[in-house]
Amino acid sequence: MLNDAVLKISPNGSFKVSQLCESVAICESSKDPHGWGNATETEPAFMVYLGCQKDEVAGYVKTLNTFYRCYWCEVRKPKYLKKFEAEIKIRGMQRYSDSHSFGLDYLVESEESKHFGCDYDEYNYYTTGYIPRW
Repeated sequence: MLNDAVLKISPNGSFKVSQLCESVAICESSKDPHGWGNATETEPAFMVYLGCQKDEVAGYVKTLNTFYRCYWCEVRKPKYLKKFEAEIKIRGMQRYSDSHSFGLDYLVESEESKHFGCDYDEYNYYTTGYIPRW
Protein backbone atom coordinates (compact mmCIF):
# COMPACT_ATOMS: atom_id res chain seq x y z
CA MET A 1 0.00 0.00 0.00
CA LEU A 2 1.17 3.53 -0.70
CA ASN A 3 0.62 4.58 2.91
CA ASP A 4 -2.22 6.92 2.11
CA ALA A 5 -0.21 9.20 -0.22
CA VAL A 6 -1.99 12.58 -0.35
CA LEU A 7 -2.59 13.71 -3.94
CA LYS A 8 -4.56 16.90 -3.25
CA ILE A 9 -6.02 18.90 -0.34
CA SER A 10 -8.67 21.58 -0.88
CA PRO A 11 -7.68 25.16 -0.06
CA ASN A 12 -10.00 25.28 2.96
CA GLY A 13 -9.15 21.72 4.05
CA SER A 14 -12.69 20.37 3.64
CA PHE A 15 -11.53 17.43 1.50
CA LYS A 16 -8.40 15.51 0.64
CA VAL A 17 -7.65 13.02 -2.13
CA SER A 18 -5.43 10.12 -1.06
CA GLN A 19 -4.00 7.23 -3.06
CA LEU A 20 -4.64 3.91 -1.30
CA CYS A 21 -2.88 1.67 -3.82
CA GLU A 22 -1.56 1.96 -7.37
CA SER A 23 -5.01 2.11 -8.98
CA VAL A 24 -7.35 3.35 -6.20
CA ALA A 25 -7.67 6.83 -4.71
CA ILE A 26 -10.38 8.31 -2.49
CA CYS A 27 -11.63 11.80 -1.81
CA GLU A 28 -12.72 12.12 1.82
CA SER A 29 -14.89 15.08 2.74
CA SER A 30 -15.34 16.53 6.21
CA LYS A 31 -19.01 17.13 5.25
CA ASP A 32 -21.26 15.25 2.83
CA PRO A 33 -22.50 18.18 0.70
CA HIS A 34 -23.02 16.08 -2.43
CA GLY A 35 -25.02 13.24 -0.84
CA TRP A 36 -22.41 10.51 -1.18
CA GLY A 37 -24.31 8.73 1.61
CA ASN A 38 -21.46 6.68 3.06
CA ALA A 39 -20.37 8.72 6.09
CA THR A 40 -20.49 7.12 9.54
CA GLU A 41 -20.25 8.61 13.03
CA THR A 42 -16.49 8.01 13.05
CA GLU A 43 -15.49 8.14 9.36
CA PRO A 44 -16.09 10.82 6.72
CA ALA A 45 -17.98 10.49 3.45
CA PHE A 46 -15.83 9.53 0.47
CA MET A 47 -15.74 9.18 -3.32
CA VAL A 48 -13.64 6.47 -4.99
CA TYR A 49 -11.44 6.86 -8.08
CA LEU A 50 -10.39 3.67 -9.88
CA GLY A 51 -7.70 3.84 -12.56
CA CYS A 52 -7.85 1.33 -15.41
CA GLN A 53 -7.26 0.77 -19.11
CA LYS A 54 -10.00 1.77 -21.57
CA ASP A 55 -10.78 -1.85 -22.49
CA GLU A 56 -11.38 -2.68 -18.79
CA VAL A 57 -14.02 0.01 -18.17
CA ALA A 58 -17.12 -2.00 -19.15
CA GLY A 59 -16.09 -4.96 -16.98
CA TYR A 60 -15.33 -2.73 -13.99
CA VAL A 61 -18.63 -0.84 -14.27
CA LYS A 62 -20.59 -4.11 -14.47
CA THR A 63 -18.71 -5.46 -11.41
CA LEU A 64 -19.24 -2.21 -9.49
CA ASN A 65 -22.97 -2.27 -10.23
CA THR A 66 -23.43 -5.97 -9.45
CA PHE A 67 -21.12 -6.80 -6.56
CA TYR A 68 -20.37 -3.42 -4.99
CA ARG A 69 -23.94 -2.07 -5.42
CA CYS A 70 -22.56 1.20 -6.80
CA TYR A 71 -24.93 2.53 -9.43
CA TRP A 72 -23.33 5.94 -10.00
CA CYS A 73 -20.09 5.64 -11.98
CA GLU A 74 -18.58 8.26 -14.24
CA VAL A 75 -15.78 7.40 -16.66
CA ARG A 76 -13.39 10.22 -17.43
CA LYS A 77 -9.86 11.12 -18.43
CA PRO A 78 -7.60 10.46 -15.40
CA LYS A 79 -7.39 13.43 -13.05
CA TYR A 80 -5.73 11.84 -10.02
CA LEU A 81 -4.44 8.46 -11.28
CA LYS A 82 -2.64 9.82 -14.33
CA LYS A 83 -0.73 6.70 -15.40
CA PHE A 84 -3.96 4.99 -16.49
CA GLU A 85 -6.01 5.46 -19.67
CA ALA A 86 -9.29 5.99 -17.79
CA GLU A 87 -10.48 6.87 -14.31
CA ILE A 88 -13.82 5.65 -12.96
CA LYS A 89 -15.36 8.03 -10.43
CA ILE A 90 -17.56 5.99 -8.07
CA ARG A 91 -20.16 7.45 -5.70
CA GLY A 92 -21.85 5.60 -2.83
CA MET A 93 -19.42 2.75 -2.18
CA GLN A 94 -19.42 1.47 1.38
CA ARG A 95 -16.14 1.46 3.27
CA TYR A 96 -16.24 -2.17 4.45
CA SER A 97 -17.61 -5.35 2.84
CA ASP A 98 -20.61 -7.09 4.36
CA SER A 99 -22.93 -9.93 3.41
CA HIS A 100 -24.78 -7.70 0.91
CA SER A 101 -21.92 -6.18 -1.09
CA PHE A 102 -18.21 -5.64 -1.37
CA GLY A 103 -16.69 -2.42 -0.04
CA LEU A 104 -13.65 -0.22 -0.45
CA ASP A 105 -11.59 -2.65 1.64
CA TYR A 106 -12.19 -5.46 -0.87
CA LEU A 107 -11.55 -3.19 -3.88
CA VAL A 108 -8.16 -2.10 -2.53
CA GLU A 109 -7.20 -5.69 -1.65
CA SER A 110 -8.16 -7.04 -5.08
CA GLU A 111 -6.45 -4.15 -6.91
CA GLU A 112 -3.28 -4.63 -4.87
CA SER A 113 -3.18 -8.31 -5.79
CA LYS A 114 -3.71 -7.42 -9.45
CA HIS A 115 -0.64 -5.17 -9.43
CA PHE A 116 1.34 -7.34 -7.03
CA GLY A 117 3.18 -9.07 -9.88
CA CYS A 118 2.75 -12.70 -8.87
CA ASP A 119 0.52 -15.56 -9.90
CA TYR A 120 -2.51 -16.79 -7.96
CA ASP A 121 -0.68 -19.55 -6.05
CA GLU A 122 2.12 -17.19 -5.04
CA TYR A 123 -0.40 -14.55 -3.89
CA ASN A 124 -2.24 -17.16 -1.78
CA TYR A 125 1.05 -18.23 -0.21
CA TYR A 126 1.95 -14.66 0.79
CA THR A 127 -1.52 -13.79 2.09
CA THR A 128 -2.65 -17.07 3.69
CA GLY A 129 0.44 -19.29 3.88
CA TYR A 130 -1.31 -21.94 1.76
CA ILE A 131 1.04 -23.95 -0.47
CA PRO A 132 -0.67 -26.13 -3.13
CA ARG A 133 0.56 -29.72 -3.45
CA TRP A 134 1.39 -30.87 -6.95
